[in-house]
Amino acid sequence: MTITVTPLSAALGAEISGIDLREPISAEDADAIHRAWLDHLVLVFRGQELSDDDQIRFAETFGPVGDYMRPSTLRTAPMEARHHAVMFVSNIRENGEAIGALPDGEMMFHTDTGYDSNPHKGTTLFAVEIPSKGGNTIFCNQYKVHDELPERLRSLLKGREAYNAYEFGTTIKTKEKYDSEEMRSAVHPIFLPHKETGRPAIFVNELMTEEIVGLPADESRAVLDELFALQREPRFLYEHEWRLGDLVMWDNRCTLHARTDFPREERRLLRRVTIAEGDPVRRAVA
Repeated sequence: MTITVTPLSAALGAEISGIDLREPISAEDADAIHRAWLDHLVLVFRGQELSDDDQIRFAETFGPVGDYMRPSTLRTAPMEARHHAVMFVSNIRENGEAIGALPDGEMMFHTDTGYDSNPHKGTTLFAVEIPSKGGNTIFCNQYKVHDELPERLRSLLKGREAYNAYEFGTTIKTKEKYDSEEMRSAVHPIFLPHKETGRPAIFVNELMTEEIVGLPADESRAVLDELFALQREPRFLYEHEWRLGDLVMWDNRCTLHARTDFPREERRLLRRVTIAEGDPVRRAVA
């Protein structure tokens, strides 16, 4: 085995060193990376030089790559021209058209594809261009949030589900309910058991979760606000400051991520490839 694993914070995250992701990954290294991913939830590979194909090949080590789910009616020509799994997160425009999604500013905590009935289990994000400051990605450990829930909330939420929705391109939710024609939605267990570790994680987030099924509207909103506040507590977080050539891989089943603001006049370009789950998510913990 050639790699080393160095934890990045007490909450979650580890740096993986000693590997060039352009090269074929041995079975031994792939197994070590997978174990580190399950243990640390977020993995950082520094100093990589990856093409689209390199990143896709790396992601496929851990499962089939996921389709970029943005509706065709909301895609520009540059978006349509790429591999079906590749999404650019960028504020760059070429010939008057955006080359990527989620262009500017901060972004609320969310999980990728949480609006779908079968969310993608993982995300890889590669830094192609970064601004001089800001644009950091903050990760939250949803295992730890679950484990620190007050007993009052644990009892109330046991076995319950939440309604999640999203309008593509939204980074900060400014209205009570999404209602656009291209809105996507799904219902998921609030306590979601991880398919590989078996550990329950909180599966709600402030960008997408609109209500707790079966609770009165005012109680649902109060409980969600309490959960969202808990998810922002520093004890559960790791903030990643991007460097060129960073490849970051995270587990969508047990983390949330958010973005800090950055200068809008500066270019930012990151390439995203997700890893699909492959079969439906488990139902709520009884």
